[in-house]
Amino acid sequence: MNNADVQQELGNCASELAHVKTLVDGQGLTSGIVPYLTKYAVIRACGAIELSFKAVIADFCSHQSNKQVKRFLERRVRDGSANPSFANMVTLLKDFDEDWKKKFKAQIELEPNKANLLTSLQSLVDARNDFAHGGNPTASISDVLQYFSHATRIVELIDSVVI
Repeated sequence: MNNADVQQELGNCASELAHVKTLVDGQGLTSGIVPYLTKYAVIRACGAIELSFKAVIADFCSHQSNKQVKRFLERRVRDGSANPSFANMVTLLKDFDEDWKKKFKAQIELEPNKANLLTSLQSLVDARNDFAHGGNPTASISDVLQYFSHATRIVELIDSVVI
């Protein structure tokens, strides 16, 4: 990845999720703590993807910007609330550069695992929203790990086009 900070964030999250899986496996799937650990993993994974996709764009754009642009990027992009959905990613890319959007969508189309990547990203967002709105997501820790892995690939593709 071009953005070392984002790469580190994604790596830290992956390590943390692996640790949560170890805890879940040690407790057994019928343990009462497992749903809480899994919900934590959903929130952590989705949050890392949201932070990462926005940071790739904001970091690139703020590199040599004046203080007003940096403040705008901080308040509207980094601190703005946006589910890391495919549509939100495409919109943010388009808001900065139509070519970024086109290149990103072209990169997604070239992915042999495109359907799984997009489904995983949406499943992660849906699980977070379900939990955030009082529901009880049914994703397992293994599901969350897979969703995160696929969503990470999408962030890597964003990173490859934001140049």
